[in-house]
Amino acid sequence: MNTSFTSSHNKSIFASPSLSELELLLTFSQPLFTLRKKTTLIIDGEKFKGLYLVHSGLLKKSQLKKSSENEIITSFFFPGDLIGLDSICEGHYNGSVTSIETSGLSLIKFKKIEDLPITKTSHIQLLKILSKTMRNEHTRLWHTLSQSSDSRLAYFFITMSSKFREQGYSPNSFRLPMSRQDIANYLCMASETVSRIVSRFENEGLLEANGHEYLILNPRGLADIAEKA
Repeated sequence: MNTSFTSSHNKSIFASPSLSELELLLTFSQPLFTLRKKTTLIIDGEKFKGLYLVHSGLLKKSQLKKSSENEIITSFFFPGDLIGLDSICEGHYNGSVTSIETSGLSLIKFKKIEDLPITKTSHIQLLKILSKTMRNEHTRLWHTLSQSSDSRLAYFFITMSSKFREQGYSPNSFRLPMSRQDIANYLCMASETVSRIVSRFENEGLLEANGHEYLILNPRGLADIAEKA
């Protein structure tokens, strides 16, 4: 078993950029602003302004499926995450971003990014941030496309656990503001399937769920399921 999944080990492969890695970018960011719950931050196709750093709250990125007009959720953004890294090369934002709960953000204008001092340290910091983002997304897509529904959902809970641990909160007891429908959409599953698997995980003693509140009882058991092909 890959022990990096469990909460008893040190740094998670799902980690957001660390404070030291973001420190240089923070000095170039604009003042913090608040985005209220269910408010749109970015419209799909909007001209790229820069990167948004999430300080608090939770946001989601989505796109409309042209064939059915259904929303496809492609990312969730937690504190410490950067929004817009995948839009630098195209010059416009790829997908709409909306707040799931009231969130605090700051904008790092692209002109400021271009003006970053050309030093080995600044380049390494930016490369680390880009590398982590790409690795996390690649791992998530692999699980979404190739794994069973049980594995996808177990992987999702382990990922969320790691996110909260990185923020200094309990990795085993946390609140997820997103709805079951959002989780299902993100994992390419039906919401009924998510609810059914959550109930089975509860019966198997892996976790407890009460509305948006989750308590992971057996991280190792969830990790075993998450790693099954």
